[in-house]
Amino acid sequence: MGAKVVLFDMDGTLVHIPISIAQFLFNVYHELGLHFTIDQISLAREKANKWWNEGYSDRTLWTRQAFIKSNHRILQALGAKGDLQSLSERVQFHWDNLPEETGEELYPEVITVLKGLRDRGITLGVLSGRILPLSLRSLEMHGIAEYFRHVISPEMAGAPKAKRSPEMWRFALKKFGARPSEVFHVDDDYEVGVVCPRRVGIRSVLVDRKGVYTHIKDCTVVHDLTGIFDFL
Repeated sequence: MGAKVVLFDMDGTLVHIPISIAQFLFNVYHELGLHFTIDQISLAREKANKWWNEGYSDRTLWTRQAFIKSNHRILQALGAKGDLQSLSERVQFHWDNLPEETGEELYPEVITVLKGLRDRGITLGVLSGRILPLSLRSLEMHGIAEYFRHVISPEMAGAPKAKRSPEMWRFALKKFGARPSEVFHVDDDYEVGVVCPRRVGIRSVLVDRKGVYTHIKDCTVVHDLTGIFDFL
């Protein structure tokens, strides 16, 4: 492997959320006294997502206030009544606590792998499309924040298209003071987690937990994170 730095994606790599976002919102709305079906919520999110994609395709614009506006759009699409601004802010409080409220889970091998890599003197980091507060909240909740020197997000890297932006990877190289040949990225998405970092010279390990990438031959593929050790 020859890596001095190993970067990890979050969702599907270190953690996973066992319920859908529609189910999460169903639970949130129910707690706020709003009663909509999951189908209604899914349709409202589709309508709001069109507006979101038109105005917030630049990931550096993803702020808490922007998310509150998105909550407002969804509530409007649902036909919710009352003070929608206040409701939107209350919904955002639940989004801020997403890991806890969705029962987010750490993959069982994660801590063993992080300890093993650290014991080998490898510097660890997180590079995720999540906004920074959400990544930090998850890492703290699962008790693994101490393993990572830096946590990188699109807004802090000035990467408008997140991992699809070369800026995100160049920012990571600068942050860690490393050359591309010294860095490996671990991700569960081939297009954004393998193809994109390759453009700046960073190699990747593809985590294929569900066996959907059996056709991939141009990068290292592992079934879970323990497979990383085979390439050290």
